[in-house]
Amino acid sequence: MNTIRIFLSLCFLTGLAAAQGSYKFLDIAEIIDNPEFYQGRLVEVRAEVVSVNADGKTVRLFDAQKKALIGVSLRQLDIQLRNALLREPVHRLSVYGRVGMSDGRAVIDAHRVEAYPAEVIANPQLSFHKGYEGNQVKP
Repeated sequence: MNTIRIFLSLCFLTGLAAAQGSYKFLDIAEIIDNPEFYQGRLVEVRAEVVSVNADGKTVRLFDAQKKALIGVSLRQLDIQLRNALLREPVHRLSVYGRVGMSDGRAVIDAHRVEAYPAEVIANPQLSFHKGYEGNQVKP
């Protein structure tokens, strides 16, 4: 009986570890063009922040090259992380999450976010960026 429990636990943890690294990098336009196809899939997107909801639970990202706009739900992230994103002058985000549908539009439910402050975008020679991941803020 213990052997079966250990085997099932190992299978679960292996599947969980595999899911963590299976984010597929996509352009926002690809998701917008075919939201039903990408629904439920793990994706990574990078784009400019154009709006932040007053409660700090959602942001809108815009890809200027593709002229595409998508909503991102930050509800699964820790409240300290959301507050940190609101306090910092963030202009660009990398979002890792699952694509869902809300009111007929694609929305990404963020699992992890990496933020790029305004100074880095204004001066690309700087190698500094802040990555916000889970409850940690990486310098």
